[in-house]
Amino acid sequence: MHKLSRNELAIMLVWAFQDEHVETAHAPHPDAAALYCNVMALPIAEASTLISHARRGNVQPSDPIALAHWTRGLNLLREMLAQPMCSLSLLEEPGEKPAGRTRAA
Repeated sequence: MHKLSRNELAIMLVWAFQDEHVETAHAPHPDAAALYCNVMALPIAEASTLISHARRGNVQPSDPIALAHWTRGLNLLREMLAQPMCSLSLLEEPGEKPAGRTRAA
């Protein structure tokens, strides 16, 4: 899986919060749920900024302070999603084994 750019990640957050309604859906897409859980693990200022802009469909805030929280939040989220045990099925290549889900023989 390649590391997402900030814009790609912002678009995926808008997808999760607006299209998949990850906060209220009974069975959201697993990738939307993974994004939501990782966003909720961020520091409060960064998480609230990412959530508010994803809910509204804005990709980038214009306020300088919100932009700083948004940028830091996306960078932290990118690092979290790059960990071996975290994978998004939408980004896996066909035929690629999901990371962290192999069984030792």
